Amino acid sequence: MKERRLIVAYGQNGEIGGGNDLLWRLPADMKHFRELTMDTSVVMGGNTWRSIGRSLPGREMIVLTRGAIDVPDVIAVRSLDEAFRRASRDRIYVIGGGEVYAQALASNCVDAIDATEVHASFPEATVFFDRPADGWYETARTAHQQDGKNPFDYDFVTYEREAK
Repeated sequence: MKERRLIVAYGQNGEIGGGNDLLWRLPADMKHFRELTMDTSVVMGGNTWRSIGRSLPGREMIVLTRGAIDVPDVIAVRSLDEAFRRASRDRIYVIGGGEVYAQALASNCVDAIDATEVHASFPEATVFFDRPADGWYETARTAHQQDGKNPFDYDFVTYEREAK
């Protein structure tokens, strides 16, 4: 069985984006994202695909869309179920955006969340992540302080779904 995970970064009020872009720049988080998602299949919505604007090296790109995507090495699908079926890597990450995160959590199709919790609020946010409460527990947390490159305090946190 392929491992299905969700990776997300959010502010203290669940903020994840605004204007089809990220709300902050944390180089350490981008490095963390790259390390975790390398050699995996990544599943995203069309808006996330457009905001990235290119294929991510070393990852199989799967885009949930109603339209066509004519880009080499990008798999266009119509549903999360199809995305998981077509993924060829052993680990699959759902990488956004807000609607795709909500679908993945509502359908109980991911077993772990790798989160970056940014200790700041972003009033310009228009997209939010509804952090799951029931049925999830924290298994790891690493706190980081702001520094010359990373302007906010943040934590890398792993949540896992309770076994049923």
